[in-house]
Amino acid sequence: MLISGICLRLALPSSTPLRLTQPPPTQSILLLPLDSRPVCSTMVQKLGALAGLNVILPPKSCLDNYRTPSDRQKLLQWLQTNQPKYDYSIISADNLLHGGLLAARMNTATPAEEDALLKQLQQLSPTKQQAIFSVIPRLLVSDQLLPDRWYQYQLMRYSQLADMVRITGSFALTQELRRTEAKIPAKVLDKYRSRYQQSDRFNLGLLKLATDDRQITFGQDDASPIGLPHASAVRLQSSIAAQKLQQAQLTYGADEIASLLLTRYYLQQNGWQPKIYLHYASPKAERADMPYMAVCVGAALRNQLKLIGASEASSPDSADLICYINCGNDDFRPSAKQAQELQEMLDKGYKVALIDSSANFEAEELLLPQLLAHNVQINKLAAYAAWNTFSNSSGTALAQGLLFCGRLRQLQTAGADTDRLAALYAANLNFTAERILEDYYYQKLVHPQLRQTLEAFGTNPVELDSEDKTATEQYIQGKLSLQAYKLLHDNLGRTPFYQQNGQSYYLCDLSVGAKLPWARIFEVELQVWTDTGVKTE
Repeated sequence: MLISGICLRLALPSSTPLRLTQPPPTQSILLLPLDSRPVCSTMVQKLGALAGLNVILPPKSCLDNYRTPSDRQKLLQWLQTNQPKYDYSIISADNLLHGGLLAARMNTATPAEEDALLKQLQQLSPTKQQAIFSVIPRLLVSDQLLPDRWYQYQLMRYSQLADMVRITGSFALTQELRRTEAKIPAKVLDKYRSRYQQSDRFNLGLLKLATDDRQITFGQDDASPIGLPHASAVRLQSSIAAQKLQQAQLTYGADEIASLLLTRYYLQQNGWQPKIYLHYASPKAERADMPYMAVCVGAALRNQLKLIGASEASSPDSADLICYINCGNDDFRPSAKQAQELQEMLDKGYKVALIDSSANFEAEELLLPQLLAHNVQINKLAAYAAWNTFSNSSGTALAQGLLFCGRLRQLQTAGADTDRLAALYAANLNFTAERILEDYYYQKLVHPQLRQTLEAFGTNPVELDSEDKTATEQYIQGKLSLQAYKLLHDNLGRTPFYQQNGQSYYLCDLSVGAKLPWARIFEVELQVWTDTGVKTE
């Protein structure tokens, strides 16, 4: 029985090996990322490649490495030297100001440094387009801050109460706020307040730089519907509205902002305003409040559509892309019904981007296991994302889906041949496979077990030494290589991912390389390789 099962898994449809290559990029743009994590840097490069854009990053030696911030002076010099050479630049103010997102949580910049950076950003080449983004600090203090993190709950409660008092003026809430303040050392509380005061000061200064060619975007790092981050967001929104600025916008995430700004630029360059149909797996999903989000699911999605210049479609037939949104939680877990529903969309030829979210970060709350169990042709998805934060997932899926659909639209208009179109489909499937292996297999299956194993052996999963890091990478590589093999033989390689003119294109090999970008297991850096075969039907 075991042998026959293995043989059955090995038996992929026969096809003739075919080398499909993407055409070289038609344009280069600059990206100074939020930090060095792959999702903020190299993933944006891969998305750009789908659309024929070469995304240029700073030298790795200039960027941060976990607790070591970026070399801010070298990054600024790199930007000043290279920005005039390219038509478009995406620039993280937090990396230039603090040295990355983690360093920003430590509040490293001084007011003098903030003023100097604002002046330096204003002096960048005015003839080139820039998209500058800055992130409001998150609600929770950094784990590296001591003794601050010992008062994590009290600080969070203080933050929420202060915002509620601002909104309501309630005497009872004011009294509770004072009692909470008394539980926190004055030095710790002052430091916490100063994070938002300095952030507000810098962001309002950044707002003054907004022009038609210098777009400003403000994000929110791990936010909540109420708290000091919300108060900062309200102040920015009020200032944008009062000045009637069309060149500035607030959004509800952080890591995905560069991908969305890349997508916005691509859409603008091609004069395309796509229509997106939002389809929710459950009736309550649109109004669901997901962890680390300042707004509900529907509001977050509509905000991202506005940011990139897309609009909401009224029906699937009128849409360029369907976003299928799953928000699994304690009250809803997807089933065969949702799997069948999504397969029917694919059968109709719709382009579908799956946003697969889990409130409790559990595999059982995702739709993907149901798709695999019911043999849904996930190799025909336009996009897939299942990060731990909803806005990260939706932003990544929107970016992939629209860049793929936009490039397909371009090639079809230009009369591209079947192999060239198949090459685009293959490249997009490669990206989808990478997201499935990282977002589902690693984050939901491998990571929790790995954390428990490391802790059982007395190893800190967020502070790996070089020997533990090497051993952990080998473990991850083995696990994901097996999952890639199963994914190929159980689903991705069993049906054609593209068919045209009597030609059927199959995925005939899928392999993965895995390593840890930082000395912790929270994120993984993957490289996925695929081979394609063609069969004449």
